[in-house]
Amino acid sequence: MAENGESTCAKCGRKITAADINCPLCGALTAPGRLEPKSRVAYVLLAFFFGWAGIHNFYAKRTGEGLVQLGVTLLSCGLMLWAVELWVLIEMFTVSRDGRNVPMRGRGILTAAILLAAGALLFFGAVGYPFYLRCRQEAALTGCREHLSRIGAALLLYADENGGAFPAADGIPGFEALPLAEAEVWVCPSGSEQVDFRRLSRRNCSYVYLGGADREQAECPVAFELPGNHARNRVNILYADGRVETHVFPGSVRSAVEVIGVLADLEPDPELKAFLLRKR
Repeated sequence: MAENGESTCAKCGRKITAADINCPLCGALTAPGRLEPKSRVAYVLLAFFFGWAGIHNFYAKRTGEGLVQLGVTLLSCGLMLWAVELWVLIEMFTVSRDGRNVPMRGRGILTAAILLAAGALLFFGAVGYPFYLRCRQEAALTGCREHLSRIGAALLLYADENGGAFPAADGIPGFEALPLAEAEVWVCPSGSEQVDFRRLSRRNCSYVYLGGADREQAECPVAFELPGNHARNRVNILYADGRVETHVFPGSVRSAVEVIGVLADLEPDPELKAFLLRKR
């Protein structure tokens, strides 16, 4: 030790005084037998993962703060957890000395920033991504309903010109009789069919047409989408009066024939039931 009471740290070379228990820069002990500093990185990690229980403060000999944090969490049954976590967050960036007033070694602020950024990404990924998928599914379901509504409008226009009757042919031939030129109408927004085509076919059409009905049979299903395009096996169905309704089918229903079978089983009108059974 120099005559003026100053010396240099053996670890980092910074000037220290006789009053320094630890090096202000690196936290190393200035003399044998003095207190070993706690790691600030370890303090931040414990705060991030176990801050609700005050474990980081117990590690840093800040027993009073740790007991308060643990007590608030337990006594409030978690209702005040948000307040404890806010307190912990502040400690992660501001506490640099332990309960013995010994400077902690290491730079914990960078660790805290990285952990917070990673935690935020995980949180928004866990919460935001399912919400994004749900919104996308609902948008596709709505778009599909709009496509069927346009098909329904074309059917009503056809019926006006043909004595109230819809095209008699089932499937693609019935659709081809309608005055619709837009290719995207025939494809569900969430379907796997190709929009660009030269000729309408089963490979590029998401919908099934049941021919032979007329506009007076308002409750008669005349077209529906193939199952499997939407979550929970929801299927949009077009009725003879032009309205479109969404029905949830059992997960085992995977084909057009099975959809018609379910509709026939649920149909109370004998005439419409017979119509649907003929289409199976």
